[in-house]
Amino acid sequence: MPDDGRIERAIARALGPRGRMSRRSFLRQSGRGALIAGSALTLQSILAACGIRPGGSTAASPGGPAASDATGALEWANWPLYIDIDDDGNYPSLVAFTEQTGVEVNYTEAIGDNADFFGTIRQDLQAGNPTGWDVITPGGWVIERMARLGFLEELDHSQLPNWTANAADYAKGLWFDPENKYSLWWQGGITGIAYDPELTGREITTFDDLLDPAFAEVAGAFSDMRDMFGLTLLSLGVEPENATVDDVTRARDKLLEANARNQFRGYYGNEYYDALAAGDLAISVAWSGDITQMQLNDNENVRFVVPADGGMRWNDNFAIPKGAARIGGAHELLNYYYGVDGATTLSEYIGYFTPVDGVQEEILARAQAYRDEGSTDDADYNEILAPTVVPTEEQLANTFNDKQLTEEEEAEWNDLWLEVSS
Repeated sequence: MPDDGRIERAIARALGPRGRMSRRSFLRQSGRGALIAGSALTLQSILAACGIRPGGSTAASPGGPAASDATGALEWANWPLYIDIDDDGNYPSLVAFTEQTGVEVNYTEAIGDNADFFGTIRQDLQAGNPTGWDVITPGGWVIERMARLGFLEELDHSQLPNWTANAADYAKGLWFDPENKYSLWWQGGITGIAYDPELTGREITTFDDLLDPAFAEVAGAFSDMRDMFGLTLLSLGVEPENATVDDVTRARDKLLEANARNQFRGYYGNEYYDALAAGDLAISVAWSGDITQMQLNDNENVRFVVPADGGMRWNDNFAIPKGAARIGGAHELLNYYYGVDGATTLSEYIGYFTPVDGVQEEILARAQAYRDEGSTDDADYNEILAPTVVPTEEQLANTFNDKQLTEEEEAEWNDLWLEVSS
């Protein structure tokens, strides 16, 4: 059996922040609209939902080697609940990858926070030691920092023909890696505002609506510094990329004023999802892909809006840490997820912005196939999902990147943020 700590972490993932089984699996077991906290979960089902097997570890495919003796397996560090998963705790897209390539993957939910994860590997990288990971998927600012410090392997684009053929224009040449020399987009989204109109009693259109005293103690903020300062700066008419420390100080003051009247029920990480879906929050800062999932599975009333002032645009990215042991296999994995089939299987489950052209059309084609075979629920699901996996021109036009912070600026921003979040 897995050790007690791993079991506790699995239970926490299943019942705690963003604790949801795969979307289709959950719908079949519990019925549309039910929340996981109200369903009957056995230890076995919790472990399976988190990819943990008795006697093993996080698994990419049936019979895959345990992490402790994964001599030839590719080691991938990703965020929680950021991949397709079936009723047995397998990852269908990874199973298909292994069948196609023969490359086994040990998939681990090792990234809970960009800064914290970078902290776990930075010392090894500075010392010239391997991190133990072959593939990682952090946010853009981490990619920029690691590339600048010489902590990433350069990608061999001759081994990435699917990226060359299928990468969407909006997923190329981003600020943190303008030549895609070190990274490829994994998935992306927008940080904006989500709300339940039945609880707010009106439409929400701006960040300042989140600060309306009428929503005191039923509004949710994020614990992420870049998201919260970014949205607040936009509400002050400042684009985050151009913000000075004086601008961020004004943003701090605006949030401290909200804190003084107990505006926010909390500064949330992933757990905001459950509070918003359950109606404990009427309005919250939110990630776009989460609200797609919420509307389909947990609370169809909740809406997502990019504030009129602007939202924050972000994406997480494939990269290969310096000294990775399996660089060839890592390239095969990256190339696989830029194939339309693998990318579509992923998008059907997680609902964030895909970097792959053709996914939206394939989701609709699968919807028609489901309908032809009489699977009406699956067909409806895909038809609702399809428009959400590609950003619209309007969304791209009114969303903004994080500021590229020097280490000195980051320390100054962090000090200001601690005053808010503590």
